[in-house]
Amino acid sequence: MNNNSGSDEAGSNGFFKRWTNKINANRPVPGSLKVRVGKPSIDGSGMSASHYSPPPHAKSDKVSGASEEDTSHMKITSTPGKSYRISQFEQILDADNVDLNALRKLSWNGVPAEFKNMVWQLLLGYLPTNKSRRESSIYRKRKEYTDSIPVYFDISDSERTSQEGETLRQILVDLPRTCPDTPFFHQHIVQKAMERILYIWAIRHPASGYVQGMNDLLTPMFLVSMYPFVDDVMRCDVATVDSRVMMDVEADAYWCLTKLLDNIQDHYTFSQPGLQRMVLRLEDLMHRIDAELHQHMDNEGLQYMQFSFRW
Repeated sequence: MNNNSGSDEAGSNGFFKRWTNKINANRPVPGSLKVRVGKPSIDGSGMSASHYSPPPHAKSDKVSGASEEDTSHMKITSTPGKSYRISQFEQILDADNVDLNALRKLSWNGVPAEFKNMVWQLLLGYLPTNKSRRESSIYRKRKEYTDSIPVYFDISDSERTSQEGETLRQILVDLPRTCPDTPFFHQHIVQKAMERILYIWAIRHPASGYVQGMNDLLTPMFLVSMYPFVDDVMRCDVATVDSRVMMDVEADAYWCLTKLLDNIQDHYTFSQPGLQRMVLRLEDLMHRIDAELHQHMDNEGLQYMQFSFRW
């Protein structure tokens, strides 16, 4: 499943400009869905970029209808009416080596939709900051995930240990409860993809295994991974999306979740020391910023763990 986007135009420095020019024209009519026919990309633009193109031997798996136009000569230019904030994102993201500190600072107040996919993957550490390494890195990571499916997931129940069987059972119980008011997550293809992601992660991380709540952490990763491929994710009928594209989305969502959990895995181990540490930090922060509110909660016997656990 190597539906990586990219071609000769993968070296483009001007995909941001082309996105800006096309975004209004491509805006979907309410209630409609249009699957992008341009090369999908992880920058959220629907255009290919150097970080996302496949190795030469993988290009046969590209989405049909993709353009082979060479845009490597294009440069970022300011579009009249473009906000300074958008220009800042373009400048940072189009650098040969992305400055993560600058990107974090700029992203603090939110990330424009057209950059969300690329920004999240950079900040999580899934996408290399060096532009020249992105193509091979994404291809390798996606292949690693897809190769793991027949090893860990596509096996008979008799081949699973009792613990693995219990893990799968718990995931199957939790998935129907995930975002119950959001139809997108209750499509069979999406549910199956999330089942594979959560189960494979759990098997490969036995120290914590699957813990309730990880399904909720996966949902934004899955949505953001869909951004480059469809115009209206929440209304998307994934059955109309190429299966190779959905496998790329699944692999990207898996690695984003993995990178996130790598930093907070002690939230899910015995006694949850990481979670307790975060709650104490919140309590200390509240004491310093709003001592009056902190004292009021203390007087009422309200413990921070009672309302912050879900966060």
